[in-house]
Order: sequence, then C-alpha cells, then structure tokens
Amino acid sequence: MKKIILSLCVVFVTAAKAVSPTYYFFTSTGVISFTSNAPLEIINASSGQLRGLIDESKKTFSFRVSYKTFEGFNSGLQREHFNEKYVESDKYPEAFFNGTINESIDFSKNGTYTISAKGKLSIHGVEKERTIKSNITISNEKIHVESNFNVLLAEYNIHIPKVVTQKIATEIIIDVKADLKRKIMVQ
Repeated sequence: MKKIILSLCVVFVTAAKAVSPTYYFFTSTGVISFTSNAPLEIINASSGQLRGLIDESKKTFSFRVSYKTFEGFNSGLQREHFNEKYVESDKYPEAFFNGTINESIDFSKNGTYTISAKGKLSIHGVEKERTIKSNITISNEKIHVESNFNVLLAEYNIHIPKVVTQKIATEIIIDVKADLKRKIMVQ
C-alpha cells in the first residue's frame, strides 16, 4: 500500500511539473519609429505593429517588426525607396531584436526600472550584438517599455547613394514604446 501511495505521489508531482505554467508578457501593437535627421530633410516613419514577447522566468525577449508596416514618410516614393532600395523588404521582411535582460527583476512587483537588454539586432539581414538600455514600468501584470537608440546604416550594409547623402542621415534614431500584457502558457 505504501508503494502504491508513493508511486501516486511521484505521478502527481511529475504531472504537476509537466503542466507548470510559464508566464510571459506579449504585445502585437507596440510602436516603433525612426527618424533620419539629414541636413536637407527630416524623415519620420513608424509602425504600430511591433510584436514583442518577454519570458519572465528566463529573462529573455524577442521583438520584431515587418518593414512594410512603416508609414508616415514624406512621400509615397520615399516609402517605396525605403522598402525596395534600402531595407529590401522582399528579401529581408523583418527587423528583430532577440536576447536577454541583464538585470534581475521581479516581474510580479510594480515599479519602474532601467534595464539593459543584450542580444542580436537584425536589420537588413545583418545581425549585430547590441546592448540597449530601456525603461520598463511594471503595473498590474502589464509592462510598459520605452527605449531610444541609434543605428548606423553602414553597419547593416545599407548604403546611401551620393546623390541623396544630404537627404538621408547615416545614423538613424529609433524610438520604441510598447505595452505588454501578462499571459500564461501551460507547457
């Protein structure tokens, strides 16, 4: 009888581990924007379709956006050139940033934190190791993320023709704002 009870306990503990929940934060409506501040022209574009996931137990994250979702250029022709000539969105459809959060954070406690996110930033099919500082606010099982960083186009094999060097900056300013909601995934 003791062996049967012990065996049942082992089965229940194993089953409980097999269906233990994983908590993560998710968004599909984050906003990412970029600014090119060149001597003769300022170009602003943004997308409200930034997708993001943070796994709180592993302290990992993944954010990605389709280039074709960016809007707000100074003209339709600028948007066309952005997709066809610069980021080549048919060949490289998305930019993404995957990695880990360096700091130890209790995602169940409300508060505001400055973190450093380390990972691979992929733009135009080129992956570079980056550490990007972000501010996160945790409130009632939601996270608000804000980040601002620069990208040198040459590092991602995006070349600007001489004829437009006064209209397109070689260094682009990126702004990210996203609200992520806590979800449970049973494994």
